[in-house]
Amino acid sequence: MDQGAENYLKYLRGDKAGLEWLVRQYRPGLILYINGIVRDMYTAEDLCEDTFFRLMVKKPRFDERSSFKTWLYKIGRNMAYDKLRHDSRLQYGGLESADAEADRESLEDGYIKTERQKALLKQLQNLSDNEKELIWLTYFEDMSAAETARVTNKTVAATEKALSRAREKLRIMMEKEGYGNEDE
Repeated sequence: MDQGAENYLKYLRGDKAGLEWLVRQYRPGLILYINGIVRDMYTAEDLCEDTFFRLMVKKPRFDERSSFKTWLYKIGRNMAYDKLRHDSRLQYGGLESADAEADRESLEDGYIKTERQKALLKQLQNLSDNEKELIWLTYFEDMSAAETARVTNKTVAATEKALSRAREKLRIMMEKEGYGNEDE
């Protein structure tokens, strides 16, 4: 059982510190991941909070078929796509307010530490939404292809193939920006 699952189980048994640990551990990455879907930092923060609220109120059963993080991100992803389906005013597009942009940059700076990661984040904007999601989960959230497939509702083979194409596309873009092989 991973640490996320252990803390969720602690929470289910009445120890609020378990939920606090989950929020501290997963909140920043989950917000950035959801922001990649809804394209609005304020909405992403709300949906992240809603995801944790769902854990608090509904207390869904974690079946341990994946890591806790994978399961949590899938809940957040489903909530984000539900929001997009049910809220016609949200469109895929850039952030509109300067405050939202500043919040996004501040959150990203706290989460993304290296220049290479910052360049990678910049180049992600040139990929399709599906490619961005695969790259984000793999590189920024350190999920395996199997975990990414579980979050995105794809087969492992389809995920690996799409991820391979997205990596190649991203590699070419990164080389154009002056970043060579990761091993250099």
